[in-house]
Amino acid sequence: MIFFTSILIICILYYLQADGLIYVTIVAVIAELINILMTQALTKSVEKKTTAKFGKIVVGYKTKIAVQKKTIKELEDIREKSVGKLYKANLKIKEYEEKLELDDTSAIEEKKLQKPGTPKKKEKPEKFIDLPSGSNRKKLPI
Repeated sequence: MIFFTSILIICILYYLQADGLIYVTIVAVIAELINILMTQALTKSVEKKTTAKFGKIVVGYKTKIAVQKKTIKELEDIREKSVGKLYKANLKIKEYEEKLELDDTSAIEEKKLQKPGTPKKKEKPEKFIDLPSGSNRKKLPI
């Protein structure tokens, strides 16, 4: 475009000489106007392509964020349910501990009520087993 405009200006100046300055100025202004319009059109097309490209990326990130928020919400709900179950389990544990304490005190009272001359029953101690329950490994000869 610039090359064509410069050739045109040289030809006008060569043939019209002094009178050609006015025509050369008009041609140069028109060429600049065309250049500005073409630059603006190119800028708009690049802007549209960039907007479309990054628009897809933004939409992808928005969907990822939405999925992550949903997952976080589900995990928070699970945590709340677990906390509730743990609270209930702790309450039952406390109840059982209280019952055991009552049973222990009643066992102590029964021992006090026994006659001092009565022989105590000897219990046979259980064998020590170092294996976990359900293990099919042979016991060590100790």
